[in-house]
Amino acid sequence: MLQPVGVTDVAISRAAWFRVWNLGRARTPSFTPRVVAYAFGIELPYSLLVPVAHLRLLGVVDSHVQARMLGLIGLLYIVKTAGLIALLVHMLRPIERLRRYAVGHPLRSGAGFEETGGGAAPPEDLILAAANAAYDTPLSFATVWSVSWALLYLPVTVAFYFIAPDQAPIGVQRGVALALFALALFAAALPLAYSILGRLLSPAAGVISLLARERGLSVPGKGYSLAVRLVILGACLAIAPTSWMAAMVLGETAVPARPGLNLTLAIFSMVAVTWAPVCAGFLAGALAGPFQQVAAVIQTIVQRGEVDRLERIPVYFKDEIGALAGGVNAMVDRLEESSRRMRSYLAERERLLQDAAQRAAQLGAVLDNLVEGVFACDRQGRLTMLNASGLRLLGLSGRSGQVGRMVEEVMDLSRMRHTDGRPFTRDELPMVRALAGETIVQEEQVLANGRAGRDVFLRTSAAPIRSENGAILGAVTVARDVTELMELDLVKDQFIRVGAHELKTPVAIMKGYALALLRNTNDLPAPRRKMLEAIDRGADRINRIVDDLLAISQVSLDVLHVSEEDVDLRELLKQAVDGVAKSASRHRVRLSVDAERPTVVRADPERLRQVLASLLDNAVKYSPDGGDIDVRVAVAERAPASSPSLCDAALFSQRHGSSPGFEAVVSVRDQGVGIPAHKQARIFERFFRAHTDTRHDYGGMGIGLFLAKDMIARHGGRIWFESEEDKGSTFYFTVPLRSEAPAVDRR
Repeated sequence: MLQPVGVTDVAISRAAWFRVWNLGRARTPSFTPRVVAYAFGIELPYSLLVPVAHLRLLGVVDSHVQARMLGLIGLLYIVKTAGLIALLVHMLRPIERLRRYAVGHPLRSGAGFEETGGGAAPPEDLILAAANAAYDTPLSFATVWSVSWALLYLPVTVAFYFIAPDQAPIGVQRGVALALFALALFAAALPLAYSILGRLLSPAAGVISLLARERGLSVPGKGYSLAVRLVILGACLAIAPTSWMAAMVLGETAVPARPGLNLTLAIFSMVAVTWAPVCAGFLAGALAGPFQQVAAVIQTIVQRGEVDRLERIPVYFKDEIGALAGGVNAMVDRLEESSRRMRSYLAERERLLQDAAQRAAQLGAVLDNLVEGVFACDRQGRLTMLNASGLRLLGLSGRSGQVGRMVEEVMDLSRMRHTDGRPFTRDELPMVRALAGETIVQEEQVLANGRAGRDVFLRTSAAPIRSENGAILGAVTVARDVTELMELDLVKDQFIRVGAHELKTPVAIMKGYALALLRNTNDLPAPRRKMLEAIDRGADRINRIVDDLLAISQVSLDVLHVSEEDVDLRELLKQAVDGVAKSASRHRVRLSVDAERPTVVRADPERLRQVLASLLDNAVKYSPDGGDIDVRVAVAERAPASSPSLCDAALFSQRHGSSPGFEAVVSVRDQGVGIPAHKQARIFERFFRAHTDTRHDYGGMGIGLFLAKDMIARHGGRIWFESEEDKGSTFYFTVPLRSEAPAVDRR
């Protein structure tokens, strides 16, 4: 068995390879003998009548001469036919090689074919050679065949005058008849051979075209216009019987009438009549097959409404029909690709919908298990979502009955009021304000008779819901019930106030006895004196803590009292620095005054002492032993209210200018551990300690800076700081001078 060289293991589809394998396992042992048998078998009945017509044209009557002439014709026919068969076998050899390759590589798995998978595809050069043979053989071989028939009887005519020398020369009429006879043979053989070979080779051409298509090869072969071929073949179908009958008539009339003329003409007329339908039948079959394939594919698409698993149309001829088949194949390819993309899109869409439904269910479960009430509305203010906590918070039941209602109806304005007792209007609702573009953070509200017949304190945040281009699509509100927290804060403040008051008396007694002993006893040993001094300092510290606790309680209740009197800030700072210098002897505490005018402020001296004590205590606490602490006071133009909180007021006023007015600027600078950058934003919060659980945790309650900020604000000043970790901190605060001081809050 012939095995091609250079076989690759490229996988092809089962359907395409099955076609080639089925072509190879035809009933006949080989593909080529089948083509030869069909072609020359159909030609044989007509070829037997042609010698009779030729002898009739030559006017041969002698039986001995007829026998010799028929023998010569038979010999020439055998030689011609053998040569044509050899040529046809040679031209069909690439198809035979492909057939044998297919037979040698079947797609088998067990007892039958694999439902999926592919086989080893033949080399590309073998496919291209087979395609050339399938497409070019019908026309090229039919032309050679026709020419051989036209020239076959030329040597026979010449040999006739050697066999019968006494025969009269051929006249003009007989010569014209012989020429018409040769033309008739050519015109008859061309469509017959082309239609037979086209009909026999078109299935092979179609199979090879599908195989080449799956390998991504351009189908080779010369292209012939269908219109030109039909014109030529139609002309041959008309010329052949006409020339045949004209030759017979001229041949019979060139000599005196011979017996049997009518019978002879009738026989040859029947041959002409039967020959044309045979050619037409083969030609029609070759042309109708591709159209039927195209119609079947289109009908299948229309009936099924889809293009999945459609077979492609074989390209039988390289002409307009082949172009139509290729176009339909390309259309089906694109439809299949579109169908695959659509299925992929639908599958992805289904997956996304399932994911969205799952995420919605998860989000719903999360929202329903939140402690906070969550509400959402659309652009028109209609409620679109509220969770279980929101229903409980508003005392509502039936979520579906609330969705779609206006926000003011669900929130019930008659039950909503501000913390100062003012009732809410619709435009003051956080969700309505969020629809206008406002963002609300932790705003306090009171819900009257929310549940259990008592007021509910809410802390509400709201924000608009925006599209990608920034348009407001709706709003969302989160409300938290802080009633218990506020009650707890109230209890805590009451406890702090009561505890601080209770500590006042024993601390005062302890300090009084310590001072009495220190003043009235001059001969105390040094160790005992140090003990009494330590008791005195401890009492002062406890007293400051008690004052701070009382102050923070008053701040929480907004009842902190600030008195108003003239205070020499320079003298107040000197006293505070001297006191710290005595108690912190290991530090160098220095005071500098950068002011030409008096630094008299209108303030509460005790509150300022608390602020200074807090700042100095922190500076000493977080500075290394022997570290410098610099206290400075200056007079500067008052900075505008819009100035940054972290800046030097004097520098700010010098660079940017300000409205007339002056203020005292006090700064306390240390060279200590500094404040970490990520904690600086919270440094003035109540009970916040920047160094908790670090190696610099030196104790404290975290309320000194909180109180300092509140007290300075009540004096009409500002407080800020500058700090860098491991390099120290500088705290600033301002107090308006006496002539510029606003009326202080006397609450």
